[in-house]
Amino acid sequence: MVWQVYKAVKIPIIGIGGIDSAEKVCEMMLAGATSVEVGAQNLRDPLACPKIIRRLPEVLDRTGVKNIADLTGAAHC
Repeated sequence: MVWQVYKAVKIPIIGIGGIDSAEKVCEMMLAGATSVEVGAQNLRDPLACPKIIRRLPEVLDRTGVKNIADLTGAAHC
């Protein structure tokens, strides 16, 4: 849905659903999310958010991304 909404509107989009890793954060942002929400994963692992945040720089470095905001909608290009 984030993919479709990004194409339809020009407002910030919060990606929700299935975010359980830094990779999923990046995928959601590539689809068009400007931010993401971690929900159910916090019930499975109360430290999910700090773990994801800690891992994000590694994932961004591996993909050559300097600024996480550059991911927003990049898959649409």
